[in-house]
Amino acid sequence: MIKHWSKYLHEQIAELERCKALFAAAVRSAEQQSGTYLTRWREEERRRQLLDAELHEARLALIKAQTENRRLQNLTAEHAALLDELEIVRGELKSEQRKTRKLEKELNRRTGKEGYFGLATPSALKINKPGATAENKAKQGGAVIGHKGHGRQDFTAAEANEVIEIKETPPPCACGHGTWLPGAIREHCVIELIPARKHKKFYQKLECTCTGCGKVETIRTPEVTPGGLYGNAMAAHLLTEHYLYGLTAGNVCRREGINEGTFFQIAARCADLMKPLFERIMQELRTCLIVHADETGWRNNGGRAYGWLFANADFAAFLFRNTRGSKVPLEVFGKEPLNINLITDRYRGYDPLKLNRQYCYVHLLRDLKTLEKEFPGDPEVAAFSAELKPLLKKAIAMYKSKMELADYVIAATAIKDNIMTVCNKEANHPGIQQFQNIFRRHPERMFQWVKSPDIPAENNFAERGVRPSVIARKISFGSQSERGMLTRELMMTFLYTARIRGLDPKATLEKALNMLCSDPAADIAPLLGLKAKEQPAKCAA
Repeated sequence: MIKHWSKYLHEQIAELERCKALFAAAVRSAEQQSGTYLTRWREEERRRQLLDAELHEARLALIKAQTENRRLQNLTAEHAALLDELEIVRGELKSEQRKTRKLEKELNRRTGKEGYFGLATPSALKINKPGATAENKAKQGGAVIGHKGHGRQDFTAAEANEVIEIKETPPPCACGHGTWLPGAIREHCVIELIPARKHKKFYQKLECTCTGCGKVETIRTPEVTPGGLYGNAMAAHLLTEHYLYGLTAGNVCRREGINEGTFFQIAARCADLMKPLFERIMQELRTCLIVHADETGWRNNGGRAYGWLFANADFAAFLFRNTRGSKVPLEVFGKEPLNINLITDRYRGYDPLKLNRQYCYVHLLRDLKTLEKEFPGDPEVAAFSAELKPLLKKAIAMYKSKMELADYVIAATAIKDNIMTVCNKEANHPGIQQFQNIFRRHPERMFQWVKSPDIPAENNFAERGVRPSVIARKISFGSQSERGMLTRELMMTFLYTARIRGLDPKATLEKALNMLCSDPAADIAPLLGLKAKEQPAKCAA
């Protein structure tokens, strides 16, 4: 019994030992897991603390943003109120300006300082300046005292187309007592106009047949384009009236009794004949010493276009294009360097050209006057303008000087040095600085006139040359097609070049058309005083 009980106790002890070992292992595993969980808890706790800090900062930032938003909303409301107030003030200002203009117009109130035509007032119409001397104020326009004048230009009986003798006597004298006694012969020169009339020509031409090949041919009808109804004299008259003297196509057609479509067909046909001469004139321009250039707005089929002029004392080349870009001057002069003095305004479309540029001083004078007008009470602007303006005027007056070249260069160089001295002075006014930079940055474009008295410092030649295009645009609203612009540039180039060279444009055009109608390959350049083109040498048989 004791053995059995002892055995049982040993088994229980062993079981307890085994349970103890299991519990110890479980405790160790629990301790290990609890350490891992503790570490993870501590990490999560630190992360939570960081997030709490970031949340606190975000809440503070949100509060600041909300405060700034409320402030901006208040500012926006104030700004909107100011805008509404500004619109009201603007409306009131416009109303007052209209009333002021109306009152000034009614009173014809003038300050006595403005010119008749603004900045472009002719010198003969300018009002005397406040500082003018009594001698200058007393000067009046008109001829010099003692000048006999040209008077009426009469002619002799030999020069008259018709001599008419009037043998009638005057009506009875009002006294009623005597009769008229014949005396000396009195002469009276009268110039009368004989209205132009159409002269209809009916040609009958012999039709000939070649006995060899059976070809049928007749000779060309003289002085008319092939198959044309209107002769070259009529065409020259129509084209000169429209493209040179500026009459509208409608007026020309109504006066001559032709259809507008017929007129434009005549113009296009004649312009096609002028293309070789136009190209020749463009080539001649590239060899000239001086060329004036300017551009103005044009209209083409209701859209925007531009009319260009490149001219001098020998040529006037008109170009009408849909662009104001630099490709138009490049089309005229090309990309190669040329020994040409090109006088222009400061438009940058001419910058890609590789030639000598001369800026127009008249434009600079206008800018100076504008600067004075914008800042009338600024002493720095007044001093700068008073110093520079006389120098610019002296430079303009140097054109066509009768001095010897060496003396001219010395005098012109002195003016140039004075101009640069003024433009290199320190200035605080931004308008003066901008004006000075024109001379500082581009001296090569400001003083080409110093080299020769034949190079002007102004571009009035081109300014006057583009005026007919401006008038034509205003009264006819431009061209209706690309073809119309091409026709205009070809015809205007021929007619204005002929007039510049001292020729009769209408007669010269008629001669050119007669030559081209007889031989389309004829060289009409000699009609404008140009050299005939060289004929290719014939090979010896």
